[in-house]
Amino acid sequence: MIVDEKFAERTARELVPAARMPNTDELDELVTGLKDNALTAQELVVDSFLLDPAHSDDVRTRLSAGSVLVLDQLGWIKANAQSINGMVDADSLPAPVGPGSAKAAAVEMVGVLSLLSTRVLGQFDPFAVASGRLMFVAPAVLIAEEAMNVSPRDFRMWVALHEATHQVQFATAPWLREHMRSLLSRVVANPLKAPGIRGVADVFATLGGIVKGESSMVDLIRDEAMRSALDEASAILALLEGHADVVMDEVGIEVIPSVRKLRRRFEARRDAGQGGFLSNLLGMNLKLAQYRDGAKFVRAIRREVGQTGFTAIYSGPENLPKSEEIKTPSKWLDRVHG
Repeated sequence: MIVDEKFAERTARELVPAARMPNTDELDELVTGLKDNALTAQELVVDSFLLDPAHSDDVRTRLSAGSVLVLDQLGWIKANAQSINGMVDADSLPAPVGPGSAKAAAVEMVGVLSLLSTRVLGQFDPFAVASGRLMFVAPAVLIAEEAMNVSPRDFRMWVALHEATHQVQFATAPWLREHMRSLLSRVVANPLKAPGIRGVADVFATLGGIVKGESSMVDLIRDEAMRSALDEASAILALLEGHADVVMDEVGIEVIPSVRKLRRRFEARRDAGQGGFLSNLLGMNLKLAQYRDGAKFVRAIRREVGQTGFTAIYSGPENLPKSEEIKTPSKWLDRVHG
């Protein structure tokens, strides 16, 4: 365990102000609606992947084992303390994390997550439990739909499509969980070997500065191994987020009347720093241009080899795109499809 989960929860109760919530009836409608949207979105997304019947059945079985949670800010922070402990392999760290370090890491982690708790609308977490869990942050959803002045019904379904796509990605490629876990463990472990970094709390403190715009990833990059891990993680996140953007728009146009309006307003919101959970947490600055690069990569691949040819990307880690391939899809096509 690298983060003391109970201490993180107590710290969050002290540091994170409660967001405005609707009355009981409206809250019940929000929670029930988001959960129903998630289940509907899963079916729509699986169909859009055009998997063969046997693979599709396997994916649906994995999806049914997962859970859908609608949380407030405190619940989301607590859930992510669990997720981070599942995300990072403690055995990969250069030294064991003692109780004091785990408490210090909890304080720094809560500081980072408190900054993100009104930005992150939803998140698929594959790390805390093997079956994964889909989470929506109710206050953040309410804040976003009010700020963008969009239809709550349409917006909530649109968000569900995006997050359900991540859920289906991991269900389609069950090996992806451990691959990402290994990669993210390297991202955390490498800075711990650097002079001046005394423990995981220092790593989270640096991440907090990145989220606040006070520092950059350069402050964490200490060697070529760290840079390589970050480049690989950045390419995978661009793929996953870009693919989710493509799916939420293509599927959304069939079921969401205002999908084009939602895209325009949401892109403006992303330009203001509202990105995906992991990209925000890791300070990778996956801003709108990089999301667009991921979406352009997906569209370019599918134009050449169709959806079935694109799905090869989830058949094994060797088929994941490299950072230069995200920008030049023909390189991925040459490497994977010859």
